[in-house]
Amino acid sequence: MNPYTTDTTPEAEAVQLELIRQMTPQQCLDLSIRMTNRLIRECKNAICRDHPEWNEQEVGLAFIRQNYGEELYLAVKASLSERSNEPR
Repeated sequence: MNPYTTDTTPEAEAVQLELIRQMTPQQCLDLSIRMTNRLIRECKNAICRDHPEWNEQEVGLAFIRQNYGEELYLAVKASLSERSNEPR
């Protein structure tokens, strides 16, 4: 079996996998959500470090472009632009 990571010893990986196997489905879901949220935060933090002049919306758009592609980025950007032009 190929290792899941390159920086974890096989012994440590075996322990991690056993702990995951012992988790309930809800615990696995909760862990997945926490890990996903952390990854999103870290990715946005990296964008902020590269572009400290950007506001939150620009960072969010860059995140979408980087992770979901140009087509979704353009659609979201157009939708945000339409919303900002709507009378209130």
